[in-house]
Amino acid sequence: MITISKKKYRLSNNYRIIGESFLEQDNIEKALTYFKKSKEFGGAYQDIDMLLDMAFIYYEKDELILAQKLFKEILTLNPDESRVYFGLGLVYEDSEDYNLAIESYLNAIKIDQNYQQAYFFLAGVYQRKDDFKNSEKYYLKAIKMDKEDYWSILNLGSLYEEYDMDDKAERLFKKAYRLNPDNPTSSFNLGVIYGKKGDLVKAEKYYNISLSLDPVNPFIYLNLSVYYKEMKMYTEAIQWLDRGIDKNPEKAFLYYHRSCLYLLTDNKEKAILDAKTACQLDDFFIDYINKDEDLNELADYLDK
Repeated sequence: MITISKKKYRLSNNYRIIGESFLEQDNIEKALTYFKKSKEFGGAYQDIDMLLDMAFIYYEKDELILAQKLFKEILTLNPDESRVYFGLGLVYEDSEDYNLAIESYLNAIKIDQNYQQAYFFLAGVYQRKDDFKNSEKYYLKAIKMDKEDYWSILNLGSLYEEYDMDDKAERLFKKAYRLNPDNPTSSFNLGVIYGKKGDLVKAEKYYNISLSLDPVNPFIYLNLSVYYKEMKMYTEAIQWLDRGIDKNPEKAFLYYHRSCLYLLTDNKEKAILDAKTACQLDDFFIDYINKDEDLNELADYLDK
């Protein structure tokens, strides 16, 4: 029979308590230091909650191999611990091993059918794999368990928008906005959906709300520019890209799109300058511009 001395048990417990106090302060480095000390003195008598905290700290620090190793160690102590399978799911998902991630999340749900977070993350993996049916299924299950789960509602809306189910997406984006109007993603997604529906007034309204919360989001400037370009309002389209570049001078795609607009408005010199800048910032655009029929006439100037 394995035993642990009273002194070692006391030290292990004290280190665990100190680690927990640091964890409550979000000081994960010191928390991990004391959890390790507790584990060292704990011997065969390990506190599973503490080990889980350690494993999730490793995950948070992007030390996936250590996290995976510790999660598997916990399984030897308790093979029916749903949180371990959830943690392994996170590790596998971050490692882009989506099949193992799915298997792990399903194992967590099998043990605990009310594990709402596991349903949410499982839905997200299926969305990454372009599996609409299963992604929708598990987002809906997550929302059924928590009708005000902002991220499940938002992500399901994004799933519907991705598959052009825009009315469903709009309803969910509106609900997400009501739940969390201070998150710039809430208003951004409403801008996207109203833009798709051709309601530029509402699209611009919500994009501007999003900009007030996150003024550097380059996709807002790009999207509004594209909307004005489609209406042949080229001056306004260029102005939005001007603002975007002012906030994001390193975003190559903004220069690329402004180059296209300059070419449309017969401002070839500025078009060439922006095309060169786009290529300098991201060499992806070198081949892209050479293949783009709209910018063919600029290709010869890129090496000059």
